[in-house]
Amino acid sequence: MNKKQMLKEQKRIKKEKKEASQLFTDDKEVYNIFKIALGVIIFLALSYVIVNIFKGNLNIFNKKNVATEEIDSTMVMVGTMFNKSDTEYYVLAYDMSDEINPYYAALAGNYNGEKTLYKLDLSSGFNSNYVGKESNITSDLSKFKLNGPTLLVIKGDKIISSYTKEEDITKYLNSEK
Repeated sequence: MNKKQMLKEQKRIKKEKKEASQLFTDDKEVYNIFKIALGVIIFLALSYVIVNIFKGNLNIFNKKNVATEEIDSTMVMVGTMFNKSDTEYYVLAYDMSDEINPYYAALAGNYNGEKTLYKLDLSSGFNSNYVGKESNITSDLSKFKLNGPTLLVIKGDKIISSYTKEEDITKYLNSEK
């Protein structure tokens, strides 16, 4: 190798070393940026938690914020409405998703007669097979259909009477007090 080629080779090696050191420096910069970003995220998360603890939105020291859902023992489905231990009872069927007209929910909540009043949600998917355009109130569940709010009087395994008009339902339940 002659002197010229050796100088070229040395320049090339120096150039490669310089590029390698720049890559190493770039990796350090990326690592530093990553550390800074992680620090900012941790700071924001801690700030959120502390602010919400002081506001009372996040209560991690008491068990009061644990959501508990109570089971309503007065709820029935069409398929189970004849399986009650009471000899005679009422079933008030209405659309419980109707928040615009809370009349029947208030009526059921204010009922305090001697006989048990069960509630049946017509908007529930479990009861959707028993909701139709026309009512067919019968003790045979294969033919049973409701089309709106209905009060059923059940004795044993039979429906002995039913009321579909708002006035009749109100009058019947209020006469039981």
